[in-house]
Formats: sequence, C-alpha cells, structure tokens
Amino acid sequence: MALINIDGDPWLTDLDACERLSNEIQSQLAARKRENTLSREYGVISGTVRVRLKQLGTELEQLNRKLGLLTNSLTAAETERRQRKIESLQSKLIQLQRQFNSAGADRDALFQMSNARNDEDDDPALIPSQSSYSVADLRAQQTRILEDQNEGLDALSKVIARQKQLATRIGGEVDLHNEILDDLADTIETTHSGTDRETRQIATITTESSTW
Repeated sequence: MALINIDGDPWLTDLDACERLSNEIQSQLAARKRENTLSREYGVISGTVRVRLKQLGTELEQLNRKLGLLTNSLTAAETERRQRKIESLQSKLIQLQRQFNSAGADRDALFQMSNARNDEDDDPALIPSQSSYSVADLRAQQTRILEDQNEGLDALSKVIARQKQLATRIGGEVDLHNEILDDLADTIETTHSGTDRETRQIATITTESSTW
C-alpha cells in the first residue's frame, strides 16, 4: 500500500523520488532489450542505467538513515510501514541489477567470441560472408562502449558529488538543531532558577505577614 504524502513530508517526497527512479530504470532496461546488443543505442542506455542503479542504491541508503532520525517522532506502526517500503525498493534494486548484469554477461560473451575470431586472423576477407559485422565494425563498437563507460563514470562522479553536498547540508542542519536545543535547555534552566527564587521570596513575605 502506497504512503500518501498529504502534509508535504520531506521523507515521503524522497521516497516518491526513489520509486520514480526505479520505474525509470525498469523502463530503460525494457528499451535496451529491444536494441541490438552491439548497437550504440544499447551502449548508451547501459551507461545511463549503470549510473542510475548506483544513484538509486545511494538514495535508498540515505532514506534509511533519515528514517532512523525520525523514529522518535513517528509511531511504531508508521516506522514499520516506512521500513517495509524501503525494503521493497531494495529488493527491486537487486532485481534490476540482476536484469542489467545478465544482459551484460550475454554481451560480454559475444565480444569474447568476436575477439577470439580476431586473434585467429584479423583479415576481414576471412570472416564468413554471412556475418553482419566486420572486424572494423566490432572494433569501432568496442571503442564506443569504452567512451560510453567513461561518460557513465563522469555522470556517477557528479551524482556522488551531489550526494556529498547533501550529506554535508544534513550534517549542518543537525548541528544547528543541537545548538537550538542547547539554547532552549539553558533558557529553561534560567527560567526555572528565577521561578524558584520568586517562590522563595513569596514564601518569605507570606511568613513575615503571618507574624504581624
């Protein structure tokens, strides 16, 4: 059952973002399945999915940590419901990773077969005529795949940098809240001391009045 974000709860907003990201990854894997494994489109989609899988894993870890900070402000039942949502998304992430890796393994096997053929003889004239790819095509495709992987790593680096900034900001907010709580505790202590002093003065005046 989906959790309805009525009051604009930031945690539920982050949960919705994770769910949307997982659905986008699922759609991209379906789109990749329709592409030829040696096509450029297949490589581009693979690079994008690889980055988004890592992003989803990172965001789920942060979502779990944030839930730990909210435990005292939530009921036990609500905490359990939210924990189940995280676990469900984590299970889906594992399934998506398996889909991604299984397709990648098939592609690697195809490249290994191509490389073995190239090692035997790089002469394009010796490649069977029924093959739809030449040695030059396969080498060009391998080059494009490496370029796509580099692009994916660059995108991942940017995601990690953003996550680091977010973690730093959250840490700053926690420190600020701690300072506010410390100030509040000092104010309460001062007020309490003043109240005790006034109470003693009133008691003294009352005692003196009773002796007149």
